[in-house]
Amino acid sequence: MNKDTGEKDLNKIILTVSEFSRLLKTAIENVFYSIKIKGEISGLKTNYPSGYYFDLKDESAKLKCIIFKSDLNSVKFDIKDGLSVTVYGRINLYEPRGEYSFIVSEIEPLGYGDLYILFEKLKEKLKKEGLFEESHKRSIPYMPEAIGIVTSKSGAVLHDMVKIIRSRFEGVSIVFKNSSVQGPNSAIEIARSIEFLNLYSEKVKKIDVIIVGRGGGSIEDLWAFNEEITARAIYDSQVPVISAVGHETDFTIADFVADRRASTPSNAAEMSVPVKYELLKQVETLRNRIKIGVFNLISVKKAGLFNLIKSREKISPKRIIQDKKIRIYDLAEGLQNLTEGRINLLRLKVSHINKRLLLKSPLNIFKDRKLYIKGMSERLKRAVEINIANGKNMVKTEIKALNSLSPYNVLKRGYSIVFSEEKKVVSSILNVKASENVKIVLNDGTLKSKILEVNPSANVSVSVKSE
Repeated sequence: MNKDTGEKDLNKIILTVSEFSRLLKTAIENVFYSIKIKGEISGLKTNYPSGYYFDLKDESAKLKCIIFKSDLNSVKFDIKDGLSVTVYGRINLYEPRGEYSFIVSEIEPLGYGDLYILFEKLKEKLKKEGLFEESHKRSIPYMPEAIGIVTSKSGAVLHDMVKIIRSRFEGVSIVFKNSSVQGPNSAIEIARSIEFLNLYSEKVKKIDVIIVGRGGGSIEDLWAFNEEITARAIYDSQVPVISAVGHETDFTIADFVADRRASTPSNAAEMSVPVKYELLKQVETLRNRIKIGVFNLISVKKAGLFNLIKSREKISPKRIIQDKKIRIYDLAEGLQNLTEGRINLLRLKVSHINKRLLLKSPLNIFKDRKLYIKGMSERLKRAVEINIANGKNMVKTEIKALNSLSPYNVLKRGYSIVFSEEKKVVSSILNVKASENVKIVLNDGTLKSKILEVNPSANVSVSVKSE
């Protein structure tokens, strides 16, 4: 206890690590609870389910930052490496590891950092010069005898690549050239290592492919592979180069210039050599196929030879002459049959023509016409007789009908017909006048009379004087 202030003297108190961490956490978090910081994003990692992790840096320092998924929904721009931003949030001390980080709740863009701008400028420059052209890129040998590796001997990358290459094809030679892959002068070392392996391939032992790479990191960590000297060394290499820098999401200038880009150093080791066991299996499969093919070919040739021996008699001159004689005999017999058939056909045609000529002769035609006319005359005569008979019957029928309708038949029953001087039938008193002469037709004769008087009444009576 300090007698003057009444406070505990911390220099004389022994704290546990947990107690000290708790005190430090409380002090830091209470002071830096709501602050704004600006800097450049570096080493962005987006593959965590909890959120994004990145470093916020300037030319002198770095600060680990976390932005959780719940806060990412309010971000209206793409968060990228090299982007200058202002972040708002709080400091957090993680006691189990004694590490502090900045928990970001808001983030606003300011622009891209210097390294990103340099990256884009160099990329555009080299692209215009044609260093990225596909026509310049070479294929990676399928089965290399020697592989060159440029990386740092202190990292795990070398061990992983060697292990993978040995496990896939233990007979492949590996020529390693140590080089720093981060920090000052690392780009120069990488370029010189590539040149060294090219010279080694030319003077000592041919190298089929070179792998240039390192593990993941921030844009600063990978910057040696964004230097122009590194890009030109890869482009000028006479040996095909595989770029294997960082993780799958990391892209460097070296990736664009190299003949092939691998997502990781391990992937580069896998694509550089095939699996020997699988090749042996393929060789064994091909060997078996060749054996089967040779066996089948021999079987076919044996069968062909057997057929040749068996058919030797069939192709002997004597057998050929005999076959030709039989063939000639068959042809001659066929020709004779064909000739006879042709002659018979011609004879039959001549017979048909004679018959047709006979039918077409004038005498036969005249006889046919005479018979035809005679037949037509008889038919006409019969038709006329039938028509006459039918006419007579029709006249008789009409006469009977006329007689049945004739007014003269009524006279037989005591009636008479009166005709005027104009020889018209008098059917009314209006048709005659007094003193007019009329003719009365009776059943057995006619009477000439004169009209004495005409008396129109309900019961008509006419006085007639007969002469």
